[in-house]
Amino acid sequence: MAERSTNSTPARNGNSPTQGNSRNSTQDHRSDSSDERGGTDGHIVVFSVGWVVRGAKTGQDAINIAVSEVGKRVGSTGNQVRTVDISVQRIGCNSCGIGSDALLLVSETALVGLFLEIEVDAEDSETAEKIARREVGPHLHNTPLTSVDIAPAD
Repeated sequence: MAERSTNSTPARNGNSPTQGNSRNSTQDHRSDSSDERGGTDGHIVVFSVGWVVRGAKTGQDAINIAVSEVGKRVGSTGNQVRTVDISVQRIGCNSCGIGSDALLLVSETALVGLFLEIEVDAEDSETAEKIARREVGPHLHNTPLTSVDIAPAD
């Protein structure tokens, strides 16, 4: 079973009204603006994504390229997306308990398993998933988004 890695890379929304350098100041401003729209709550939607990388010499190169490519694509999502965090999936061995990155590299072509943790403005989890798919899906053309978890944001 794939697990979420603790190392994640945030992709900033380029359409936000303010672009602060710190994550907290960006979220504080957005929470104020969501109160003005009628108090919509935030939800975090986690999608599992398999990303194909061609021309990677090593596994780490494939991971770096995958995170970079996905980050560029999801960084320009709509106004209902607050943040998108990208992390590499981890796969654990049942017999020895050691985990490794979800990565398959054959002949300089890699499949990298990623988690997209998307924070959206939505009142319930069903609406949150629909918004996340609508906002992120078109930026990841022909890439299936498998919903893994949906939870209210803190």
